[in-house]
Amino acid sequence: MSKLEPPSPQAGSRRLSWDVVRVVAVFAVVVNHAAFEGPVLHPELGAPLGRTPFQVGASVLLVISAYFVCVTVRKGPTLPWLWKRICRVLPPYLVAVLATYSLLVLFGPDNWILPTPRDLWGNLTLIASLDPTVRLIDGSYWTLPLQLMAFVAAALLWPRGVGSPSRITVLLWVMTIAPVILQWHDRILRSPLVVQQLWNGFGFHRLQLFAIGIAIWLWSQRRITAVHLGALLVATVFAQYVHTSDLPSALGIGALLVLVAFAARGPDWLVFTPVRRPIQFLAKISFGLYLLNQELGYLFAYHLMRLGLGRTEQVVGAVAGVVVLAWLLTRYVEQPAYRTLTQLVVPLQRLGFRAVARLRP
Repeated sequence: MSKLEPPSPQAGSRRLSWDVVRVVAVFAVVVNHAAFEGPVLHPELGAPLGRTPFQVGASVLLVISAYFVCVTVRKGPTLPWLWKRICRVLPPYLVAVLATYSLLVLFGPDNWILPTPRDLWGNLTLIASLDPTVRLIDGSYWTLPLQLMAFVAAALLWPRGVGSPSRITVLLWVMTIAPVILQWHDRILRSPLVVQQLWNGFGFHRLQLFAIGIAIWLWSQRRITAVHLGALLVATVFAQYVHTSDLPSALGIGALLVLVAFAARGPDWLVFTPVRRPIQFLAKISFGLYLLNQELGYLFAYHLMRLGLGRTEQVVGAVAGVVVLAWLLTRYVEQPAYRTLTQLVVPLQRLGFRAVARLRP
């Protein structure tokens, strides 16, 4: 289980606290898009429900991802692990891109900027962040290339000993502080376009999110102290503010990171046992919710507006519609695709990849 990807199939072994954190993070994304971002981008929907955006959910989901990369990459050869992570993420993403593109083209209003075939190709091939001529079909898709790059980096670096305490502690601080120094005084904004594209495309300004996820795992294993974790958390919030100039959201991310840390090391949150089933259901479809919530949520809200519903009803209806679509994506794409594709791990090993996966220094 990692990142923005769905929880692993062994639901019975999961702690309820992780499901709660995942649901809180993904609904922070959904509600921000439905209540605030939608009306800002499409004023015909009505007034935003709030004065400023509260962009915390996607960043916290990346932190959770980094944590579970640390949990799972240690459990065996890294190439089969990498293949399973790709099988978990890529099929539902590709289907979500196709579905979002098709529904926007078919049912989107004429006054919206609708995606083009070039946008579709750029999103399917994950090059949208590197190509300034390609638009993300859904703004949430910015995390997918970063997610896949993190998987590849973990698969390559872990067998080579990057997990040793001395190396990883230095690496965490470099990941957090170096991008801040590079971007100080808007250096990146004043750089050539190609530098800006590489900076954004490879997510250098998001490295602090992966670093704090790793740090939370180290703290949960008692490999760093609470003081060290606290210092990294403060540095992460500062880095987030430097990169985004959004102090409320940076502080909100910091607050949610404290919850993530408690979920990682504290007792399970059994206080939520009476609502365990709905929480587990929403956690199970959380990746689908993330993939489908933004543009299709706006589309739901638009057609509800045309039926005469107000902003609150639009938000509720959009969230309900996206929940249904996310369940369909999880039930009929993510789960069967994962089961089918992961069966290819053994044949891949027999073709000789086992030696690469078990490479050690």
